[in-house]
Amino acid sequence: MKRSLRFALCIGTVVFLTVVPADLLAHHSGDPKLDRAVEKANSEFIVAMKTGDAVTIAAPYTEDASFIMIDGTCVQGRTQIEQMYRDRFARSGVARVTKINSKKLVVDNDLAYESGYGEIGLLRDGKLSINGGRFLTVWQRQTNGDWKILRNVVLP
Repeated sequence: MKRSLRFALCIGTVVFLTVVPADLLAHHSGDPKLDRAVEKANSEFIVAMKTGDAVTIAAPYTEDASFIMIDGTCVQGRTQIEQMYRDRFARSGVARVTKINSKKLVVDNDLAYESGYGEIGLLRDGKLSINGGRFLTVWQRQTNGDWKILRNVVLP
């Protein structure tokens, strides 16, 4: 009896892991507040990139956050990160397509490390131009238990 139950559980686990998409499992950290913060920030980012809402994009960042672009340029502070996105929308317009695939989320005390892949598609000369790349986001637990973005790095 025990052997057949163990076998059934193993088969069930294999089927579950095969059927459920990896990106649904990847961003669950075991900390419900962190999981909600990551999901909220990522889903709101997708919408905000399509509507030009720099305030919403900057909202999950700490006051002293850093955003490091692919060329190494560093933008310091939530207000400056918001302005960076305002300037981007003024220069390039809103995104037509935005995707975020959060692949891994690891908690280390009061810091959490989210890594994944993102894409932003802009309309240029009547054609959709999609740029994508890897990212590393460092989340920091705040004194009230909420999680905010401390560092966001666009990786080559």
